[in-house]
Amino acid sequence: MVSNSRRLSENMTRSLGYPTLQSSIRKDLCLTWRNISYTVERKVNGGSLRAIFGLQHTEFIRLLNGVSGIVNSGMLMAIMGPSGAGKTTLLATISRRVKGEATGDVLLNGKPIDTDQMIRISGFVPQMDLAIESLTILEHMEFMACMKMDRRLRANVRRQRIMMLLGELGLGKCITTKLSALSGGERKRVTLAVQLLTEPSILFCDEPTTGLDSYGAMTVVKTLRDVAASGRIVICTLHQPASGLLDIFHEVLLLSSGRVAFQGSSIDAMKFFDSLDLRCPPTFNSAEFFVSQLSIVRGREAESYRKVNWICDQYEKSKHSQKMSKLIDYSCFMDSGELPAIFSQISLSPKDFKKARTLTQLRWLTWRTYVDYKRNSASLLLRFATYMFIGLLIALPYMNITGQALNQGGIQNMQGLLYLVVVETVFTFNYAVFYTFPRELPLLLRDIASGLYDPTPYYMSKVIVLIPGAIIQPLLYAAFIFAITGLKGGLLGFVYFALPVVVCAVSASALGLFLSASFQSVNTASLFSVPLDFLGLMFCGIYLHLGYLAPGIAWLKYLSQFYYGLEAVSLTQWPLIDHIKYK
Repeated sequence: MVSNSRRLSENMTRSLGYPTLQSSIRKDLCLTWRNISYTVERKVNGGSLRAIFGLQHTEFIRLLNGVSGIVNSGMLMAIMGPSGAGKTTLLATISRRVKGEATGDVLLNGKPIDTDQMIRISGFVPQMDLAIESLTILEHMEFMACMKMDRRLRANVRRQRIMMLLGELGLGKCITTKLSALSGGERKRVTLAVQLLTEPSILFCDEPTTGLDSYGAMTVVKTLRDVAASGRIVICTLHQPASGLLDIFHEVLLLSSGRVAFQGSSIDAMKFFDSLDLRCPPTFNSAEFFVSQLSIVRGREAESYRKVNWICDQYEKSKHSQKMSKLIDYSCFMDSGELPAIFSQISLSPKDFKKARTLTQLRWLTWRTYVDYKRNSASLLLRFATYMFIGLLIALPYMNITGQALNQGGIQNMQGLLYLVVVETVFTFNYAVFYTFPRELPLLLRDIASGLYDPTPYYMSKVIVLIPGAIIQPLLYAAFIFAITGLKGGLLGFVYFALPVVVCAVSASALGLFLSASFQSVNTASLFSVPLDFLGLMFCGIYLHLGYLAPGIAWLKYLSQFYYGLEAVSLTQWPLIDHIKYK
């Protein structure tokens, strides 16, 4: 039944002339999969000699072997089995999110459904709860709503949808709590709320109870059952649920070694195992018992595989399997209309859906990045204090440098000061941003793969937020050193001196962002930057007289940001010096 708040939201949206993302949830959907098989390639060494010479051969591993199943609207199904049984692979296959080619059919109301169609009407709750943890629940939901929902929906309509969902999921009293302060169960419900923003008719959840205690797991599963009760299909994978948890599910699909060992209710599953003379001990809960019977025991692999295959063979011969086969065959002849007609009732077509514009994405991504930086300001302040302290260490030995006699030693001191100012600025701002992308890479890849936003506005948001710091900090740093060392030029001379220092900071930040975005780990980016820095320092003009370079390598100085920075700050001071003593 559609709640009053949902009706109010939809009526308001229609009255404003904007589309609802989902006009209704179809309660007569039937999702079936027939003879699903999935094989992956793995490169293996053929022995010690082959390993020495790097010779490998390809091995094919079948993760799913002729798996079939069926689930209807309003049902909550659990896919269960031991580790390596193929649970996540099956979930990814039937949700059309698997990488690679799978054989078999995935049907909705008896009609084949492709990847784009499945993504339009379904939501996927991943096992890992990836998010910017400094945001509050409400802030996170508002950001996701702006990215996921039709851009023609007004802000007050999106806010009403958000508040309705958070209230229904029991999160209404903690909307101002940061994600980092939530319990595991609350984080799962926030992730679930994000997927429910677009009112999907099918919901896939990958191990939603992982990492939760028994109470948290029970709360999440009961929430999923309530979601299914609204007319949705909800399918989730479970590894080892707590006692009593399995009874909440309408259907259980047991997998082992890529084969179906049973599908039906948990009560029917227990009866089936009883019929095989495999009885659950009184001290076991049913979930633990099923997993233990279907597991491959280390050291007894051959015996375990024989037992598992025997259980799967017995299921294929059982009345439960025959009943499921008939239901699957019947679903293939359902007369519920063509898929386009079904989709027109439950989702906007790709042509009608209006994604957030690039500028809107940039605005929201910049806001999110700014909030994250502001709430993690302690590390930024520490880095700034360190930068200024190093500036003090640089300035003190060169105090009142222009008041000294400018002889050979004075020239060395002046050029050494200018060199240190540039080098410290470049290194500080280059390495400070190395963690920018690797830290958020899993989140970024997931969001881009799901079409939430584009890479360009994400990158630009990072640059926009970093630029103020890359201007203000070196400006204060330059003023600090200029005042202590007594460099020449007065106020105008300070402006000329500070400008190249600021440009060095901005260019170093840009290079650091480029390296951070180019590699998946900070270690790799650091290793790649070492030779770049070495070449830059070598050709900056301190260690080599650039006028005596061989023509073949003279051009390398133009690749050095140290060269440009040192030349620029040198030009702000040396023209102001009229006389140099010979001795």
